[in-house]
Amino acid sequence: MRSWRWFLSRVMRLFLRWFRLCPRRGRRKRPSRLRDLWNYGTVLLKSLYYNVLTNSDTALDCVFEPIYWLVDNMTRWFGVVFVSLVIALTSSVVIIVYLCVLPIIFSTYPAHWILWHLCYGHWNLLMLVYHYYKATTTCPGFSPQEKSDIPTVTICKKCIVPKPARTHHCSICNRCILKMDHHCPWLNNCVGHFNHRYFFSFCLFMTMACIYCSISQVEATQRPQLHTGKTTRGQ
Repeated sequence: MRSWRWFLSRVMRLFLRWFRLCPRRGRRKRPSRLRDLWNYGTVLLKSLYYNVLTNSDTALDCVFEPIYWLVDNMTRWFGVVFVSLVIALTSSVVIIVYLCVLPIIFSTYPAHWILWHLCYGHWNLLMLVYHYYKATTTCPGFSPQEKSDIPTVTICKKCIVPKPARTHHCSICNRCILKMDHHCPWLNNCVGHFNHRYFFSFCLFMTMACIYCSISQVEATQRPQLHTGKTTRGQ
């Protein structure tokens, strides 16, 4: 004969089953938006475990995702600092040339060399400033957000927009960039389809300016010594 404990457990199971099946009248339903977010988060969490394509690389990406987010946001804010450094360093070099190198050139060089230095130096400086300004302020070109006639290759998984050929997603700008080369912190901008030529010209004129300043500085410091040595020999 069965004991009273068995009957009690049987009654409790039936009561719990009936309680689960009966709707609760006083309970408020969650808002649809909150319920959708909850379901979406549940699906994402389960997809991490139940996806057959999940491997160690996916797990490492999930672990380092906060670090990636921190680096992207720091790079976005440090871009302003890097642009300020470019302006400050370029201005300091220009000031040194005006205060130290040009007076020596005016006092020791002949007239045609003085004219050449003035024309070439100011032309190089003007081209450098112009192309840096254009590379910084020109939009690199974004992927079209609406339907267009541009042929697309894939769909961006982050922007959920069509991606034309050679288009890449910039995690710092949080946009898809046309013909993206890289995100340059010294420009605080991406180098893409519309500003790539300005970036290349800026690098070219910066290299030419560095070579010109180095050669001019060496010649300007050595010429007074040679002039003094010739004067001493003549006496």
